[in-house]
Amino acid sequence: MDELDLPQESVAPVDVSAWLALRGWQLTASLGDIAQRWQGQNADAVVPLLRSAPDFSLRWDEMLNRLGAAFQTDAAGVLLAVTKSGSDVAEFRATGQIDDSLPLGDAATFIDSVRRGMQASASSALQPRSYFGHRVPDAARDHARKVRMGQTRRGSYIVPVISRLPMLRPEYADDEVLFDDATYQPFARTAMLRLAEGLNAVRDLTHGSAAPSPRSITEAVGAGVSAELCEAVANTLETESIDGLEVNFSWASRLPALKAPQAIALEDGAVTVIREVERVLKGAPQVGRQTLIGYVKRLDRGEDDEVGRVTLRVLDNDKARNVTVELDDAEYHIAGEANTERKMVSATGILHRTPGHALRLTDVDRFAFQDALSGLFTE
Repeated sequence: MDELDLPQESVAPVDVSAWLALRGWQLTASLGDIAQRWQGQNADAVVPLLRSAPDFSLRWDEMLNRLGAAFQTDAAGVLLAVTKSGSDVAEFRATGQIDDSLPLGDAATFIDSVRRGMQASASSALQPRSYFGHRVPDAARDHARKVRMGQTRRGSYIVPVISRLPMLRPEYADDEVLFDDATYQPFARTAMLRLAEGLNAVRDLTHGSAAPSPRSITEAVGAGVSAELCEAVANTLETESIDGLEVNFSWASRLPALKAPQAIALEDGAVTVIREVERVLKGAPQVGRQTLIGYVKRLDRGEDDEVGRVTLRVLDNDKARNVTVELDDAEYHIAGEANTERKMVSATGILHRTPGHALRLTDVDRFAFQDALSGLFTE
């Protein structure tokens, strides 16, 4: 990661501002959406904000040079530090008969498989499915287009994928709790986590001494395993020059993910099993379970009703949205207390996304206060 050659487009001005704040610098002046002045202990710098300004490139280079001097590095070092703070990075490393090059056909397959894997994981982050086919969500396609590819390293063949975590703000004051540090998770992070968890589950399914059972395969759907993810991995491992795939993750420091997988290795000897898992998932379409975190916005239950209907407000694809949930008596009382005391809750079930309709979570098997959980991503 320290040698990663980054495109400047992977870093936004707001990322620099957030990084400076984390380093203890103070915002001393602001000119609307044009520029900000930041003061450190022994140096200051102006962060240009308006990319459309005619002198943006000049001011951007000046800022990088001043920050490089302040932190005793160069412009590339500043970009690397900002990226590590505000972006998740997945490095796909091909192993095998490789030096500084790959046969063009194998390289094309490898890069296309990386793109397909990113898209499959983004799709699973929205709604875990065993097989998406032609029903790939538009948001997943958009995510696969937005992530950026860094330059490959000399002496090996690595495809670094850079996924910037946006700095989001709520549209309504009531939704501020969704963006707090304890619960905030932009879609870019959710998709990258699903990639790591999905690849980890593929390895567990296919690299053991025994063949995976149909039940273990379908249960892995909730972890991000899909026919499309298996196909992406298998396509790479079936090339003539690649006999292994290693994926290393570096998680943005401003949003720790301590329990997330850090490195995953897959070998071409497991290709036959991976293809079999892909076949099973295509032949038995199902929707996996997922957990939503949010606050209770509305309660609705008649005196004689056995179940109550609750509206949760959750962060979905970087937007606050309503989700309707039906709960039994005990769960409804938890929802009532959460609504009164403004506590966050989590609900696990099957999320239904129907175009033109509100989100619905059904078959809920867990509904609890969020603070009662041990934490999803931190120790």
